[in-house]
Amino acid sequence: MTAAGIVLLAGAPILLLLMGRTDLATSADAEAGAVPLAGVVIPYLVGLALIALIPPRLPVMAVDPDERLRRQAYWLIGLALLFPVAGALTGESLVYPVAKVLILLVGAWVVLRRIRRPSPARAHRERIPKLWHWLGPALVILVWGYLFFYSPLAEWDVSGYQDWDRVELAVVAFYTFLTASVLEEIFYRVILQTRLEALWGRWPGIVATALLFVLMHVHRYADGPFLDITLVILTSNGALGLFAGYLWSKYRNVWAILLVHAAINGLTLIPVLIGG
Repeated sequence: MTAAGIVLLAGAPILLLLMGRTDLATSADAEAGAVPLAGVVIPYLVGLALIALIPPRLPVMAVDPDERLRRQAYWLIGLALLFPVAGALTGESLVYPVAKVLILLVGAWVVLRRIRRPSPARAHRERIPKLWHWLGPALVILVWGYLFFYSPLAEWDVSGYQDWDRVELAVVAFYTFLTASVLEEIFYRVILQTRLEALWGRWPGIVATALLFVLMHVHRYADGPFLDITLVILTSNGALGLFAGYLWSKYRNVWAILLVHAAINGLTLIPVLIGG
């Protein structure tokens, strides 16, 4: 299962390359331009390698077959499968963010309240040295961020946002930060992945969560052909799922994964917001 998921995620950018696709749209926003395929894949690969190396070894969460934990995990997987259905039905309407909050926030809260069980992340977090809890993700994010946003690999086109009113753009950016950067990371990584790791082990948990994270972007199928969009979201969102998932698993630093997701959604818009 884990090997099949890795093959699926790793094979998507290879297929895009074989199809002659050297650019891809990483956002569903019509204003967002395409970015080079290498500018997406290489930073994530380097980031994953750095997580593995900085430092080489940190404590890994122990597998816990607790029945309450299993019930929590299966109900949360159900919510993760329900949300793409809601996304496909609501599209880009105003109902979409309401459904997102109800399913990923309220739904998760109900599951954790009804099936009470201490979070498996707390005890594991105490085993990670405080130095690496902060220094590890800081070093990884600095290198990844440079490659992703500022290196010769990066070619971000935000000209489509130039005609937006800056106040409106700031409001949209803040809304995106709350509903994507915060809500998605808390549900998919902090709540769901943590429990899947405790049940199945590190990489099965990371890969399964990354695939569920890819699945939540099915609303993007309105943008183009099925195969094309499938490969794009497996490449862009799948890579983010693996990177953020491994970052969370290794260091258990929630601020790190929030920063990564927030940077992807909004860092390139800062020059537009402060520009004339």
